[in-house]
Order: sequence, then C-alpha cells, then structure tokens
Amino acid sequence: METLVNLYRALGDANRLSILQMLSGQELSVCEIMLGLNLSQPAVSHHLKILRQAQLVKNVKYGKLVLYTLNACGLQKIHPLVDKHLGDLLHFALSRVKPSALRETPNYCELVGLKKSICEQDI
Repeated sequence: METLVNLYRALGDANRLSILQMLSGQELSVCEIMLGLNLSQPAVSHHLKILRQAQLVKNVKYGKLVLYTLNACGLQKIHPLVDKHLGDLLHFALSRVKPSALRETPNYCELVGLKKSICEQDI
C-alpha cells in the first residue's frame, strides 16, 4: 500500500508530471529541469526526491554532475500494482453497489452519535 501511496503522491503534482514528461527519452540535470519548468533548484530537488521515492526516476553521477532518467525497473515493478489497483476499483464500480446503512436505516446518523445534518451534507 505504501508503494501506491508514494506513487499517487508523486503523480499528483503538475510539476512532477512535467518532469516525467521531460525525462521521456532523455537524461537531464537539475539545471536543465529548472530552466524547463522555471522553478528554483530547491523546488526541483524536492520534486525529484519524491519521484525517486516513488521509483519513477533514478539518478546517475558523473563526477560532480548528477543526471536524472526514468527508472525502467521501477516502472516495470509499479505498473502491475497500479494496473491491479485500478482494475479492482473498476470491478467494484461496475458491480452492484451495496446500499448505504443510512439508506436502509434513516436514523443511522443519530444511532452512531452524529447530527443528522452531517449525514445530509454534500461535500
């Protein structure tokens, strides 16, 4: 589950998605990513750290130079997890939905100690 959380967290930011797109088919340094996204070095480094934790990118050091690429091994490992997770969600979305306890017991909120108005809110 932690792997999925890290992955979805990594993919939940437009800058990180842009970095992944920029790394498609090429390696880039932090400076190149900074210029491409018009972000500061600390911001790019932060995004890259999250992408590394999610196993989406890897870095290679050449002396003092650090270059980033997509992590093929990480992507191969993560792809089946995401595919299964989304497949399970789709399966449940397409199946018969279990009715809410509130639908079957109109005073359910009061029975569990909540105000009725909370159960009626559209958030």
